[in-house]
Amino acid sequence: MSAKKYVHLVFLVAMIIFSWFFIKATDLVWSYFARPSELWVNFIGILLGIGSVAYYWRKEEVFEQVEAVVSELSRVTWPTREETSSATVVVIITVFIAAGLMGFFDFFWAVVTDWILLS
Repeated sequence: MSAKKYVHLVFLVAMIIFSWFFIKATDLVWSYFARPSELWVNFIGILLGIGSVAYYWRKEEVFEQVEAVVSELSRVTWPTREETSSATVVVIITVFIAAGLMGFFDFFWAVVTDWILLS
């Protein structure tokens, strides 16, 4: 896929997210006055989502910014499967060590404070 296709894909995903947000917001606001019709809520939310993304899609500086982000992401060196697996193992081991240390200090200070308070 070319860079332009990724840019359009970003705007499509943004439209879906904006539409979901506007559907929820419309339902929330409208429900204060009466029980809204789900069809109207969805229609208004999707219309606002499409309108807001179309507004930003037509702005040249926003389009250029998204193109710059897509261009930078194409230059990223992504880790291999083996590198990701190794890093995950390191993180899990580090978390267990940190949890063990915190548990030890928690137990130690609980014993010390009990000894101070109960003597």
